[in-house]
Amino acid sequence: MSSRFLIPLIIILLACNSDYTPKPRGFSKIDFPKKETKPSDTQNHVFSFKQPIYSHFIVDNKNPSWFDLEFKEFNGTIHMSYKTIENNLNEFTEDCRDLAYKHAQKAEAITEQRFINDSLNVYGVVYTFQGATASPLQFYLSDSSTHFVRGALYFNTAFNDSIIPICNFVKEDVYQIIESWQWKHL
Repeated sequence: MSSRFLIPLIIILLACNSDYTPKPRGFSKIDFPKKETKPSDTQNHVFSFKQPIYSHFIVDNKNPSWFDLEFKEFNGTIHMSYKTIENNLNEFTEDCRDLAYKHAQKAEAITEQRFINDSLNVYGVVYTFQGATASPLQFYLSDSSTHFVRGALYFNTAFNDSIIPICNFVKEDVYQIIESWQWKHL
């Protein structure tokens, strides 16, 4: 056997090591900003809430009843819409439930959590989804007589394991928004 074949063969045999341990998949380290809030930029709306300082309130120019709370740093948005209740609260809540359960085909689990704040006259439901759904969280809030708001959190990326820490971080912000929600009397 020529040395031209022998040397690569020896290198290959010596390179084999039976002590190989597979490495876990790694993800980039994410430096989250400090959790701080400011009053929401909702001067012309009938509600207010504590808004994370790293989010931006954007009103749709064509329809001021549609607005977003954008998290540019995390490539996510809470899309929200406001409606006035005119003896149709049940219709609005059922529409929200139907929209939430459209995720049932992809969701591993859907959790409904009621929200009640009698002192601020704010009531609602938060839907959280486990699994590869388009939205990890949706909610609606109402005063049960006049005001109704629906919100849905979306990320502009495919849902995978690497987005879970970001999703959990923003979900905490959504709960802060819901807990600080107030109806204004204009």
